[in-house]
Amino acid sequence: MRVSEQSRLAARLGYLQAVTERLEQIQQQLATGKRINRASDDPAGAVVALGHRREIAFEEQIRRNLSSGISFMNATESALAGAVDVLQRARELTVQAANSTLGSENRTAIAAEIDQLINQLAQIGNTTFAGAYIFSGHKTRNPAFQVNGNPPTSVTFQGDSGERLRQVSRQDSVAVNVDGGYVFGTVFDDLITLRDRLRGSGTPEQFQESLAALDAALERMIDARAALGARVNRFEAALRYSEDVDTDLQRLRAEAEDIDLAETIVQFSTQEMAFQAVLGVLGRTTNLTLLHFLQ
Repeated sequence: MRVSEQSRLAARLGYLQAVTERLEQIQQQLATGKRINRASDDPAGAVVALGHRREIAFEEQIRRNLSSGISFMNATESALAGAVDVLQRARELTVQAANSTLGSENRTAIAAEIDQLINQLAQIGNTTFAGAYIFSGHKTRNPAFQVNGNPPTSVTFQGDSGERLRQVSRQDSVAVNVDGGYVFGTVFDDLITLRDRLRGSGTPEQFQESLAALDAALERMIDARAALGARVNRFEAALRYSEDVDTDLQRLRAEAEDIDLAETIVQFSTQEMAFQAVLGVLGRTTNLTLLHFLQ
């Protein structure tokens, strides 16, 4: 069977189309830096790259959890540090009050300062972070402590013991808050009792009881700060680990998905030469006469 000139032209046009499509594909790869821009470019490679992308997205979320958790715990630790300072001052005043030679005017002045310390401690207990009350447990929209009376007659805890969890790995979630009801305990009642003893006829023994109560409150807060510090260290270690994992995943994704720039440039040059060659052939073909197509 004789192949006509028309058949040859059709074959050359088909080859031109294939070369053009390949050239466009390589141009797109150079523009995006990606070897796989559609799943059809490499179905198996696309599945691998998609898996790496899912893992990368998961690690990004984990790092957001860790970073926000660290910030929340740092804010909590700062608040507890302020609370410790308040209690240390209350302790100093209690030691002064235990001195039997202290006059009533001095005791009244100390009582007035204790009132201010109660309000200051309640203000610390109502610290917020990103719009949430940090010591309220799950009741993040409610102030943790309500001061009743002026001067204070009582302080009510309005939160709960709920844990605010952050996912730090596929298996583990860790609380970033502390139980405000436990950490502050009866410290407000203890301070109010101390204030009333100062305004009344408190005995040295009673002031020693107040001193012991303040020491217990200080111990709870110091323990809470230590526990927070350990959790912050864990979160920071997990953050560094996630960053290392992300580096490895990005490398694997790039191997599956990104182009080899030098190789792709060579491929582009080759395809461009093939494209020009086909155009040349077709250009010569257009000079043929009607007789050639009738053969």
